[in-house]
Parts: sequence; structure tokens; C-alpha cells
Amino acid sequence: MIDLNFMHKELLALVQDEGRLKAVEQICGLGILPDSDFNTLIDMIRAQTGADTAFIAVVKNGEVLYQACSCDETPRTDVTDAVSISCLIERDHWSLSPLPPVLKQRDYHGRVWGIPIMVSDHAIGSLCLMDATDRTAVWAARNDDLLERSAQLIASMFELKQSARARSMSEFDLSRANVRYALALKAGQVATWSWDQDEQIIECDPLMRQLLGLQDVGTVTGSRLFRQIDPDDLTRIKYEVSTMVASDEDVSVEFRARSTGRYVLALGHVFERDNEGKPKKILGVAIDLTESKRSEDKTRLLLREVNHRVKNMLAILQSLASQTLRHSQSPERFTRAFSGRLAALATSHGLLSDQEWEDIDLVSLIQTQVKPYASHYAEQVTIEAEPIAINADAAIALGLVIHELATNAMQYGALSQRVGRLEISITASPAIHGQKMLSILWKETGGPALSEERRKGFGSILIEHSLNKIIGSNVHIDYEKSGIIAKIDMPTQ
Repeated sequence: MIDLNFMHKELLALVQDEGRLKAVEQICGLGILPDSDFNTLIDMIRAQTGADTAFIAVVKNGEVLYQACSCDETPRTDVTDAVSISCLIERDHWSLSPLPPVLKQRDYHGRVWGIPIMVSDHAIGSLCLMDATDRTAVWAARNDDLLERSAQLIASMFELKQSARARSMSEFDLSRANVRYALALKAGQVATWSWDQDEQIIECDPLMRQLLGLQDVGTVTGSRLFRQIDPDDLTRIKYEVSTMVASDEDVSVEFRARSTGRYVLALGHVFERDNEGKPKKILGVAIDLTESKRSEDKTRLLLREVNHRVKNMLAILQSLASQTLRHSQSPERFTRAFSGRLAALATSHGLLSDQEWEDIDLVSLIQTQVKPYASHYAEQVTIEAEPIAINADAAIALGLVIHELATNAMQYGALSQRVGRLEISITASPAIHGQKMLSILWKETGGPALSEERRKGFGSILIEHSLNKIIGSNVHIDYEKSGIIAKIDMPTQ
């Protein structure tokens, strides 16, 4: 941790500047990663200047991170921390002369040279040289321009490498999210699509392409999709689409695909609008009704079931996407959070699919949601419960709650430390007026204390509101010093 006491007012204000900290977060929000390019560059700079020590440092609000260091003997961290911070401010040809009192207090009497590394007009860190003699100072005085360009090169390297990492991570996370999303919907044989109104391009998953006979088509446009609809249904479908675009309501349409002959039920909703209220993106799902059409006696029952399932899934996905986006500070954080919540849905749907959407075992649901977030599950987690079964709606809602509790425990609570413990006890009360109630007690111990910010995060909001649609349910969370205690009450059916 940085000792803030040694900083004068100007330097302290710079270190804690919100704009600077935001720039630092963009560059190294996930930490400093080893990089041979930085190592090679700092070795070259040291060889050129003859300095005893040369290093590249990034200064966060609470610590100094070292991207690269070249030296014969590892310097004291308290000295290099002070040098890194002091060099954030440009002065006297980039050299600290006379030395700041903080270096003298640390019994350092050599020469120091440094220049800020500027990213987005903010000093995120510094390029520093340290030497016991005047040789580096003399060289630096004659080569200010070269060393300043070196600092500019380092800044560009930080930006380019972070941009490449962000793209790579974003692509990986999105790919993983798509897989999990597909698994969740595959359990119910639900196809998905999204329609970009500006570009008039429709992204279809494989099942949607199969339903419409578009497997061999590259880019699917709106006009191309309409050509796949039976002419007898086309006028009605276009009217329904125009109704959907003009409203904020879910719109469901049933039509026959021209090339495959399949009957399709599609449900769509305008997910995003511009500042003028014009639609930008439509999110939707679809399901194959062909088999139900072959048996008219089963059609009405199946339609009601499918419409309910698809509508609930769309509502959950829309709510998760919009709420996660609203509470995410960056695309990367949105992707990570949204992917985790999609995985929780996939897990619940997988269990329900195995049971053909009948009641499922509660302990199995909790175990599958918690295990991925407990590095030592058998040692850290205990579940006390008698065999209890819950229905599909309760399982999906409760699965999200358990997922949020588990991820919070892994990141900030008991499961973030080896010594942390999680106790889950489940009891069922006798049926009253035919309704059997369920009580789940989630108790964490041994974890770190939670900040007020973490208590009010979207995860906590999601935990407290996920069961709103389950009549008779209630979630209460206490943030005790020993750890979170959550009590969930809900009906089993």
C-alpha cells in the first residue's frame, strides 16, 4: 500500500484525481501482466543511459504496480514507490533535484530521473531511472527529447496492448456467453434472433436458421427473412412487426416458413431505442410448432405452455440484460456479469430438462449453482436438508438468487478465502391451506467485511427481487460482521 502521508498537496491531488484513476483502470483494471516487449524496452533504456536501475511503474490510488524493471540488484520497494509517485509531476527537466524528503527519509542519496507516462492526458505512471552517480543525470539532460519519446512509446504500448487484451477477452467472453445462452434455450428448443434496425441485419442462431431454411444463407436481412414466410401469412406478419416497432409491448406472431413448411411461433420486443424513440434493436425468440399443428387436439394446450415458457424466458433475458448493462461500468464487466447470470439460467434449465420440466430436487439445484464458485467445496460448504422438490418457476427464480449469493461469496465473502465457510440449512413447514412453505438459511463466516458499495450493488438488488413473481416469497439479507446471512422464504409449489 502507498504511504500517502509523504505527498504534498499537489501530488496527493494528482494521485487521487478521478480522471487519472479512470485512465489507470482502463489500462490495468485486471492487473499488470508480464510482457517481454516492455522488458526489452526497459533493458535498452537502462543500457543506453547507464543507470543502476530503470523501471516502468503504474500508480494506482492505493499501490504502485511495476510493468518492467531492469537492475543488477533489486531496489527497495519503499524507495521505488516513492520515486514512481514523485515522478508523476513534470519538473526540472524530469529530474528530482533536490531529492524529495521522502527519499532522504528512506536513506536514499543517489540520483533520480523520471518522466510521466501520459494516457488520455492523464499521468498513469512514470518511466524512472535511479543511479548512485551523476552519469545518468548528465546523459538525461542531453537527451530529454529521446527519453520523452520513450515515455510516449510506453504510453502507446499500454494503450495498444490493453486494447488488444480487451478485444480478445471480449470475444472470448461473448463466445462463452453465446454457448451458455444456447444451452439454456436448447433445453426448451427455443430459437433466438436479434434484428438491427439501422443495418437491417438479423442475427439468427442455428435453430432459427433451421426453422426458416436459412442454413446456407450468409447475412440475413429483413427482406430476406420476409421471403421465407408463406405468402398467405406475409401481410399479417408485416402488420404485426409494424405494431411491435411502434410499441413497447411484446408481440407474438405465428406463421409458416415457406421453404421448410414448418409452423413457427415468434415473440419479439424492441430492446433498444435511440434518443428520438426510434427502434434500434429488436430481441426475440421463436419455437417450432409443427408437431403441435399435426394434432389439433393438442394445439391449444401446447400453445399456452410454449407461449408462457418463451415469454418468461424473454422477460428474464430482457431484465437481466438491461439491469446488468445499467449497473456495469464497462463492456467487459457487463459481459462477465451477464455471462454468469446466463450460466445460472442454463444450469437451472438443464436440471429441469433432465426432469422433463417436472419438479426438481432443491439440494441438487443449490449444489450445481454453488460448486463452480467454491474452490474447496467439500471443505467449505455444508448443506443440511431433507429431500424437497420445487416446481420449474420457483427453480428458475431461486437458481438466480443462489447464483448471485455464490458469486458474491466468491468475490467478496466467505468463498473468497480458504478459511471461509458457508452453511446452508433448508427446512419445510407443514402445509397450511394446502401450501407447503420452504425456508432456506444462507450463512457465511470467515470472510472479509463488505463495503457499503458492495451491499447496494446490482447483485444485492437481484437477490432481493428475483423471487418477486413467486407469490408468498421473501428474501432478507443481513450484513453481519461475521459474514452475510440471507433468509429465503418461499412456497414449494
